[in-house]
Amino acid sequence: MTAKILITELMDNFFTKYLSLSLLTTPALVLTIHQGVGISAVLILCLSLIVLLYRYPIDMSLSKKEKILISSIVILPVVIAFDVVLRDFRLRYLDFYLRFVLSLPIYFALRELRLSVIPLVIGILMGAISAGIFALYQKYYLNELHAHGEVLKIIFGNISLLLGVMSLAGLFIIDDIRCKKTFYSVTLLAFILGITGSLLSGARGGWIAMPFFIGLFILYFPASQKLKIASVIVLILGVFVTYKSNSYVESRIDLTYKSTEAYFSSDKLNVAKTSAGIRLELWKATWMIVSEHPILGVGSGQFKQALQEKIDLGKVKKIESYDHAHNEPLQILVTTGIVGFLAYLALYAGITYYFYSSLMTSNITRVRYLSFLGIMLTGAYLHFGLTNYSFGHHVMILFFALMVVVFAGMIKSIENELMG
Repeated sequence: MTAKILITELMDNFFTKYLSLSLLTTPALVLTIHQGVGISAVLILCLSLIVLLYRYPIDMSLSKKEKILISSIVILPVVIAFDVVLRDFRLRYLDFYLRFVLSLPIYFALRELRLSVIPLVIGILMGAISAGIFALYQKYYLNELHAHGEVLKIIFGNISLLLGVMSLAGLFIIDDIRCKKTFYSVTLLAFILGITGSLLSGARGGWIAMPFFIGLFILYFPASQKLKIASVIVLILGVFVTYKSNSYVESRIDLTYKSTEAYFSSDKLNVAKTSAGIRLELWKATWMIVSEHPILGVGSGQFKQALQEKIDLGKVKKIESYDHAHNEPLQILVTTGIVGFLAYLALYAGITYYFYSSLMTSNITRVRYLSFLGIMLTGAYLHFGLTNYSFGHHVMILFFALMVVVFAGMIKSIENELMG
């Protein structure tokens, strides 16, 4: 019995160290290493499965918020599975959503160990800094039109923006850091470079999340009200100066406004020539299709065909026939109907509940920091989904699933540590 306990303790020490270190790989590798998020996911999952095996049987008693979290993560993949199986059995449309289910072992492993939050913080800083540097390299050295790292430009822009503001959130735990001045400087550098990466990508859709980020910092960041207001003013001025001083950024923002205005004011606009026009026409077509199939939708993989039918009938202007609606809520609604849409809402509601309840009920800095990151992540993805189908991209959905279970699992780990 003593030998067994000793072996368990040795293994705990080993895997606590290396599982903690592995958590930095997801934010650090996601944008600048080819298949970086996939490599990270495999590494973390393998280590987690080993932890679950040697600690078997693990404590499976779940709190209320854990039950809500796990249920919300599982329900949408279940709906997609039924949709795929009962229709044309196109398993590739289930593939991406299975990542939510496959991430759950990571959650259960993390809650078993006493992990350090520092590697995760370092990983976020590394991810934002490397994204900014990579963007500058591609834009000004390689003379590429849009910075994109090792992923699509929209993915690069959105995640770079998110990593930038997540880096700034690291100031939550500055009191727990030894070299405060250095950490403060690196945090600001990472924030600036993360924003830079997003701007140089030209992916404008993610920028609508900025008011959400600002509001989140005003409400929950641990600083005096005067400092918060001053910081927001500086941030707004910085955005305005960037807009006015950078012709590339100004042209991208102005193009969105002009394209949208022209779409509603002129029947002569060739919508196929502007991304804003294409999206607006796609959304119009999607609503038509939804009205014809409101309960169960047209089915996964059937949107392109349904869209082409509307184009052929002349109900929609002649645009490229896309696989998705470039709007995540609409895409879920048109393919799986009201049933899938409710499951989609449940996903975000359950995850948000977990992090918000942790933020509101805990006075532990690490828990509040991780909860803040969790709310930031879910809110950001909701905004990103308004102009893009995030869950239709391997990198986007895997990054989201991994970050959710990592933040949530570490919160539970800290809570277990304090309880016993």
